[in-house]
Amino acid sequence: MGKIRPIFYFFLIIFFLFNGCRYKSNTSRIGKFKSIYVHAVRNESLAPQLGLFLSKNIRENIVQRGHFDLTSEMRESTLILKVILDNYRKNPEVYNPNDTFVASGFNLKIKAKCSLINYQGKVLIEDVILTENVSVLRRNSLTKPTDRQAVQSLSESLGRQIVQLVENYLW
Repeated sequence: MGKIRPIFYFFLIIFFLFNGCRYKSNTSRIGKFKSIYVHAVRNESLAPQLGLFLSKNIRENIVQRGHFDLTSEMRESTLILKVILDNYRKNPEVYNPNDTFVASGFNLKIKAKCSLINYQGKVLIEDVILTENVSVLRRNSLTKPTDRQAVQSLSESLGRQIVQLVENYLW
């Protein structure tokens, strides 16, 4: 009886050692689409540097979520994403009751037109329009609101929306 236990434990350890965890995520790749190429975002709006920020955020979201490999060459990819920014609006939102001439805050709004094409040239998503908006406030009555932080926030949330649109479509 004493020799059976060590042999049993030995084989049990060997069994778990070689059979280990074989976890494999089912969502690591969506169907036959494994890689994506992101065109440079075309900024047809008057938003300063929004195209650069959005392009960077789309790429970061794709890499973080891990559903696709990001490629730098269009011919190596199975999907191609094109984004066009349009209709940037900066509207006054908050007013100081003592000073109605100068707005204390602004609402920034942008529309993005997204298209997704597969490696055969078939259009999977055509000109879907996504809208995003953020608010920005002045620190005090002597300063103007900083657009840069608001534009970065706008690009981050819009980047997440675009990547989710692509992933949700392919399900």
